[in-house]
Amino acid sequence: MRTKCTFSVLTSLLLFSAHQTASAQADFYVAPNGNDQGTGSLEDPFASIERAKLAVRELKKSKQADIKVQLRGGRYEISETLTFSLADSGSENSTISYAAYPNETPILSAGAAITNLKPTTGEIEGLPDIAKGKVLVADIKADFRTLYDSEGILPRASSPGFITREGGGRNKILIPKSALKNWSNTEGLEVLVRPHHAWIRNILPVSKFDYEKATFHTSIDGSYVANPLHFLKDTPNCWVENSIEELDKPGEWVLNPTEGKLYLWPRNDSKIYRPLLNEIIRVEGDIDFKGPKDTPVTHLTFDGLTFMHGERYTLTKDDAGLQHDWDMLDKDNALVRFRGTEHCTIKNSHFLNSGSGAIRVDLHGMFNEVSGNHIEHLGGGGILIAGYGPGTKDVSRKNFVSNNHIHHVGEIYWHSPGLFIWQSGENQISNNYIHHTNYTGLILSGCMLDFFQKRGRELGRTLRLHELGNTKKIKTDEDAIPYWHSHDNLIEYNEISHSMQKLGDGNAIYIRGAGPNNIIRRNYVHHLITPMIMQCAIRTDGGQRGTIINENIIYKCTSQGMMLKLNTTFENNIIADVIYPPRGYYLSLREGPLTGASIKHNIFYSSGPVEDFINELEGKRAGGTEDRRGRALARVQDANTGANLFYSASNPEQAQAMVDKLHSLNTGKGSIAADPMFADPSKGNFQLKPGSPALKMGFKPIDQSKIGLLK
Repeated sequence: MRTKCTFSVLTSLLLFSAHQTASAQADFYVAPNGNDQGTGSLEDPFASIERAKLAVRELKKSKQADIKVQLRGGRYEISETLTFSLADSGSENSTISYAAYPNETPILSAGAAITNLKPTTGEIEGLPDIAKGKVLVADIKADFRTLYDSEGILPRASSPGFITREGGGRNKILIPKSALKNWSNTEGLEVLVRPHHAWIRNILPVSKFDYEKATFHTSIDGSYVANPLHFLKDTPNCWVENSIEELDKPGEWVLNPTEGKLYLWPRNDSKIYRPLLNEIIRVEGDIDFKGPKDTPVTHLTFDGLTFMHGERYTLTKDDAGLQHDWDMLDKDNALVRFRGTEHCTIKNSHFLNSGSGAIRVDLHGMFNEVSGNHIEHLGGGGILIAGYGPGTKDVSRKNFVSNNHIHHVGEIYWHSPGLFIWQSGENQISNNYIHHTNYTGLILSGCMLDFFQKRGRELGRTLRLHELGNTKKIKTDEDAIPYWHSHDNLIEYNEISHSMQKLGDGNAIYIRGAGPNNIIRRNYVHHLITPMIMQCAIRTDGGQRGTIINENIIYKCTSQGMMLKLNTTFENNIIADVIYPPRGYYLSLREGPLTGASIKHNIFYSSGPVEDFINELEGKRAGGTEDRRGRALARVQDANTGANLFYSASNPEQAQAMVDKLHSLNTGKGSIAADPMFADPSKGNFQLKPGSPALKMGFKPIDQSKIGLLK
């Protein structure tokens, strides 16, 4: 716990004198065994960051150069969010930094140890036989939704998955009789449901359980109605959590808020921590949410810190969802949150074992840096940069997100992406390595056109209606472009693999409703290996225009390599070995007209079976001129298609047939069927050997050594 102290001008003068004679390495020091009544020197460090912050405020009145605070190694229990305001800003000439002491690891933990766990005595009603004699219990007056041991997040007791019955609603879940149990602890029950669509999993608190009707009523609406999955009707889409009747595996736990008891079947003998808060650090400027101008915190840096044990966020009735509720607008659900900042930095830090996300840059966020961080094993997402909702206020741009290693995120909220850019433009997203996500690796989006007319939680509540005026006038993409702020982003040199571990209808890289002139280039996307038909390596989605997708490598991705819509530029890419079945489309054309699109100088390479190198949906209505959704057909001959190389080692005739088809459509000039002569494609080496026909065709070699994490 932090030591309370008072701070006076006299004290500040004494501190200033002390730090002048201390090591020049930092101005102030903090240590777990420090003293907030001390001087903050290396020999007499403070005990808390809060105390150091007060000292910095005084020092910056007299010091115009950089001010440094260093944290010694060890664990700091953070029981209240550390908030940095305008008073904590640096300046163009003076950056204020809070950094790890060299070669030491300061750990900022939002967890409190539970020390009163003891063996249960007597019978626990409802406890499965397999768990009897193995469960510990603690009396605890607290409400929490995550728990941790030395291995990370402990799983709550959960029922086997089942398929909901038809006829459910957003707050009504019908379960099959075969799954029905007389679950106790109704006040603490939560239902985890994939409602109708494959791309989301909601966690909904139970307000009422009707055993006779086999129905749950929830206090918060789901994203969609709780019916079976649209394309995956045989896939379980619902689970019941936090009931003693389901506590049947090591590591599982149940919190009964009515009894005030925690039940745990431990999986090891380490300490157990419960979370105290969602955010550990919040940097917050003067946000005028509905007004035109914010005043940001500036020139503040956090470097080399470790963050752990935050709480899992919950939905509220007032939340405003980003696209498909993949995250929420302006939500306190990350360990470090920049809310109204410019020229602020979080770098070289480690985020792990926490219930929500790692880093958010919210609302007003410009010229910030998020770099060199390691983000792993989180219940929520990795990094989110989210500006204001659609309107005229556009103050989220020109941020730098680079060299972050992000993996095993979305472990509770499966839909949480590794990296999410929403309503934010002109950012550079480079050299990140994202892998093992349960849904999409990287999302770049804004607001789809049809949501300008809706007022529900998803996107509708993010609209700045006082700036938009009459939204009924926003009927076309051209009408919406001024309010799509995720434009002119540069997504380059990133490596993304093993996305789509659990959910469906997703991708490694996804872009929709993001505005024009986004460049996705020189990325390596590989090993999307879950056998799911509804996934793609790189996807432009409905209405997305003006996107440039060049010089990317796609390798061993299931179902589809690239999905192209409207006037996308797709040039000088490699798509190799799309995994088939369930589907084997190298390039899917899905929304037309493709007027202005470009499909040139790409290599389509297969060492095995191919379903389609280029797949087009056939017309379903209006005499074959529209697809089943009423969109104009996407036809390869309508794009500027030329000089592509096709190769099938197992079926060379199929590659030649693709070339012949293009020529029969009077398109694809210069396209050939030939071996591109890769150096070693089986090991992911797609450098071209001398004499490659792809080089003669005009293909520009892609330097793989520059992709991924910087050494």
